[in-house]
Amino acid sequence: MDIIMYKKAATFITKLINDRKELIREGAPITKHASPARLPIHSPFERATPESVGISSSHLYDFLREYASMTELHPHMLMIMKNEKIILETEFYPYHKDTWHVGHSMCKSITALAVGLLVDDGILHLDDKLTDIFPKRTFNLDIARQRDITIRHLLNMSACVSFNEMGSALYEDWIDGYFGASIKNPPGTKFMYNSMNSYMLSACIREKTGKDMFDILSDRIFHPMEITEVYWEKCPKGITKGGWGLYMKAEDLLKFAKLFLSGGIWNGERLISEEWLSEMTKKQMDTPERENKYGYGFQIWRSIRPDSYQFNGMLGQNLIIFPDIKMAIMMYSGNAEFFPNGRLMALIEKYFGNAFQPSAEPLKPARRAQATLTLYSTSLSLPPVHSRAEMKKMLGSFAPLIGKTYRLDAKNIGVLPLVMSVFHGNFSDGIQKIRFEARGNIIEAVIFKEKETLRIPFSPDGNACYFDFLENGEHFYAAAIAKMTQNEDDVPVLKLTIHFLETTSVRHIKFFFHRTKTIVRFSEEPTGIELLETFAPVLEDMANRNKTAKNLMSRFDFGLVEYNVEKLFAPEFTAVEE
Repeated sequence: MDIIMYKKAATFITKLINDRKELIREGAPITKHASPARLPIHSPFERATPESVGISSSHLYDFLREYASMTELHPHMLMIMKNEKIILETEFYPYHKDTWHVGHSMCKSITALAVGLLVDDGILHLDDKLTDIFPKRTFNLDIARQRDITIRHLLNMSACVSFNEMGSALYEDWIDGYFGASIKNPPGTKFMYNSMNSYMLSACIREKTGKDMFDILSDRIFHPMEITEVYWEKCPKGITKGGWGLYMKAEDLLKFAKLFLSGGIWNGERLISEEWLSEMTKKQMDTPERENKYGYGFQIWRSIRPDSYQFNGMLGQNLIIFPDIKMAIMMYSGNAEFFPNGRLMALIEKYFGNAFQPSAEPLKPARRAQATLTLYSTSLSLPPVHSRAEMKKMLGSFAPLIGKTYRLDAKNIGVLPLVMSVFHGNFSDGIQKIRFEARGNIIEAVIFKEKETLRIPFSPDGNACYFDFLENGEHFYAAAIAKMTQNEDDVPVLKLTIHFLETTSVRHIKFFFHRTKTIVRFSEEPTGIELLETFAPVLEDMANRNKTAKNLMSRFDFGLVEYNVEKLFAPEFTAVEE
């Protein structure tokens, strides 16, 4: 089965490079639903000054300034809670907290809560075997090892099954893919992070109860906590993914910190047993230091302070909970970090590690420091300010574009960044041409594809234009920001940036208006090179565990790989004005 999966992967990558039309699945289920009305949060937390809970506003200001200065972290939203009160909240323009946001693997910890509900009910047990839960499934030839995989091994990432995240793009039936894969080590002997373990937990819940995990969580967790705007993607067979694909508002996510810190009680009602939370958050497995120095629990990472832990998702999603000081930090981002160990957590440790000790009593009010923190935090959520002369120049710079059409025949390229296309299985048939039209004070870049036309509005004043759109039937909410500038050779450049506000991705489209030709260059954040550099150790570890992968990687010219990744993620085309 491993050879089959790698052959499927090679075919998939070939199509990704050469002709993505072959990847478009007509009638495939929609994985991304429309964003809701973006209403205010239900049962919001109380807001308080840092000093009222024993923390200096100056300390938070220093942290926030350094965090905002680390542009490679691409922050979207930040909230800090202490004693069930929010003491710092920041939206990074153009993102805003009333929009739900994907958390990637952060949702694994919520999957573990669902398992805990069934353990509390006596429906599931940690030592239940997968082969007993799915007795009618076909298993691989390694049945001796496969028979040993239990719920516990799925929870602590020690199942050691080779069928991993890659398989989600290659298989319709993920359960069959999982049971058909090889097992690299005896279950329970080695930590092997694999989102398909989380998916199998969701599948086990469906198999044992006849109900989908999302429905169970909605009844017993989301509804009591008044989390109403939440969505979780499903696999092609209609099972909640479990390991990724959950969309939730920032403050709703922070409610899980309150639930954990209260030992499973929400507003006087017990939702989950304290015994399960204790078992879930204690160290169950050692982890590779390049991933995390503190170990792993049940679908949750241990963290930097004593008995602390964190929900963590790739590309910079984090909910870090510090029980010893009754505090939590929530972050949505869009960077190239895959695991807790990285620049972001180094920054958190610098300001909130063991040396950080809030006062047990309120501090004396520091109005000037509080005002400085509030003013700076607010400024991060606002568009840039331009003088009247700058505004006039900006408005005039776009005038020559109006009414012009550029044919570029950009095969394989869509408005969605490549990462989003792969995550959603949503591939474009290519962009044929782009026309610029004026609609009052707004300019629209009209994107012509083979079957669809998409209008991207942007404002000549450089502020964000917010809009909803459909891509192959899927709903997305975005903000477009445009700027007319020049490069180092004085060539006029239009920079059109599209922030996909519910996700970790950003699309850049740049037009270089040379005298004799126009070049259109596509790129995205995180960049392909950033992802390659971050993912390289994971590939190396995969190769060390798998002879087939090791043989394939031994043939790689990584200089050539880097070149091809750059072409794949940042292609450019010559456009012809019509």
